[in-house]
Amino acid sequence: MDALRRFVFPVIWMLIFAVIALALAKLAFFPADADTPAADPLTPSADFDQYALVPVAPQDISSVLELSALVQPDAGTELLATSTGEITKIWRGNGEAVEKGQRVLQVKYEVAPAMVEAPVEQPAEVPADMPLGGGDVQELPAPPPAEPEYRYVNLIATANGTLTGMTAAEGRQLTEDDVVATISPGTYSIIADLTPEQQLSLLDLTIVATATLPTSPDLVACAAPSITEDTELEEPATPQAPEIDPFTGMPLEPGGSGVSAAQLVCPVPADVRVVPGLSVEVFVDLGSRTGVLTVPTTAVEGEGTAGTVYELDLATGEPTPIEVTLGLRGDGIVEVTEGLAEGQEILQFAPGVDNPDDMMGGEVW
Repeated sequence: MDALRRFVFPVIWMLIFAVIALALAKLAFFPADADTPAADPLTPSADFDQYALVPVAPQDISSVLELSALVQPDAGTELLATSTGEITKIWRGNGEAVEKGQRVLQVKYEVAPAMVEAPVEQPAEVPADMPLGGGDVQELPAPPPAEPEYRYVNLIATANGTLTGMTAAEGRQLTEDDVVATISPGTYSIIADLTPEQQLSLLDLTIVATATLPTSPDLVACAAPSITEDTELEEPATPQAPEIDPFTGMPLEPGGSGVSAAQLVCPVPADVRVVPGLSVEVFVDLGSRTGVLTVPTTAVEGEGTAGTVYELDLATGEPTPIEVTLGLRGDGIVEVTEGLAEGQEILQFAPGVDNPDDMMGGEVW
């Protein structure tokens, strides 16, 4: 052991230190890329690996428009006074149910007396020899004032429902066309705002929609859904300069306006329990197709039927825009009806769309 400690171990440590010294000298005087020629900064080079490409391929597609909506009570019918006068009788009060044609209240109004012209009596002929003057003049008595005449009219319900907002009371005066109450139908509808692009996708389409309600375990079918339009739109905002695509230098197409000009109305079936203000989701079936050309949603810019995809220019390695016509939009894919051929490769992610692989530090192939 003494010999090992005195002679062998020191030699081993000397060899280790020598190897370390040689390694440090190589790193200091002979860098690893010393034999690799430096790239010419003036020579263009295309980094094709930074773009993910995907071929245009036929697929089956089903399109569903998903909308956020609220449950709202259906609008009632205003019950208007048909005459001016005093309320003398009330048969149905606030909160009570009425049927169309049923009496609600009675109004008494005064009828102006008819103006009857009394016959004019012709004066008798006065004898020529009758002396004038000196006689007494007898005044006729004034006719008694006419008694006021009244009429009674019943205000009847113009629809079926429940009286709401009624404040009428006996003895009060009503004026013709006053709102006496509102007849609420007691029904509800699901209301969803539509952007112009969403409304465009529903044109010439028989709307079939379902809704998710917390009071029903299954999807509830909308009974005769319809679209109502808002005819009074706000003045458009001051136009702003379009954004410029950093890859092409061309102005970017604006996205959806986001302004709601119409609403999808889905009447709630009478046997479904709902309350006003309930938040629900509505699903509108836009149709399905088989074996049509599709591309990923991330590859497309634009709304409606006009869109843009990008292919890779082999000469420059930069994206080149291609104008396409779009069809149905499915789960993660979009139908392309014009502008692309089957097998044609395009960018999987349009410029400005984040690639999830890049965000996670992955490599794009």
